[in-house]
Amino acid sequence: MSSEARGIAFYLNAYRALLKVGMALMLQYRFAVLIWGVWGFVGPLISLAVWTAATQARGGEVSNAATGATFERADFAAYFLTFMIFSHLTMSWDAFEFAYRIRSGSLSQHLLRPIHPIHADAASNLSFKAVTSAMLFPIWLLLIVLLQPTPPQSWGSALLSIPALVLAGVMRYIFQYALAAVAFWTTRVEAVNQLYFALDSFLSGRIAPLSLLPGLLGAAAHFTPFRAMGAFPVELALGRVPAAEILPGFGTQLFWLIVSVVLLRVVWNAGVKQYSAVGA
Repeated sequence: MSSEARGIAFYLNAYRALLKVGMALMLQYRFAVLIWGVWGFVGPLISLAVWTAATQARGGEVSNAATGATFERADFAAYFLTFMIFSHLTMSWDAFEFAYRIRSGSLSQHLLRPIHPIHADAASNLSFKAVTSAMLFPIWLLLIVLLQPTPPQSWGSALLSIPALVLAGVMRYIFQYALAAVAFWTTRVEAVNQLYFALDSFLSGRIAPLSLLPGLLGAAAHFTPFRAMGAFPVELALGRVPAAEILPGFGTQLFWLIVSVVLLRVVWNAGVKQYSAVGA
């Protein structure tokens, strides 16, 4: 067996074991996991309520003459419900937990393992999403029935949103892991995290569809990693990405994915060299 095949087999076996542990842990704390999952409803539903009110105040629709985008109540329902589901499937919390490992020194035991800590954390993340998605699926269906969102404009485009969602999830996870690694230099990273999530809220489409943003802000958002991680898969699922922009959209995702990998390697390698196991 080649060394490459042995490497693939090693990671497959590692993930099989890590996912079993992760699933067992999540099922052990089912109620707490459900509460964490339901928390993801808050932001999109608030945004939906705000834009629904704006739609009613403007005679039934909100539009942006610069982009030609028009949203009615059902369009906003489709957008924010899709964003809610996709955001849940791409979420990550490592940026908030990693600093604790540095302060307590518990990172040391992870560094002694024959596999990068990101793999165990990714397996835990996937386990959480699998368990919570099964729990939340009936609630998502109920919201779709109650809110009656506009169906996708193109089912072909909706299918393309699946690989876009996978790329967005991987990219978001790696970006946030690189952000978490900033804790190697400062154990108080709350301000950095809040700045990141503030930018993410505005530029990923979490607060408003990017096509409704004014002027340069809306144009600039299309070239940031936040759109590639957030709005692009959602817009693709709803058929709101013009055919000529689909391939460049995937190209932007791949570009930022490469950037995220390089960034993580640079930040991680530099950080580990000066790690001093604060609480060990």
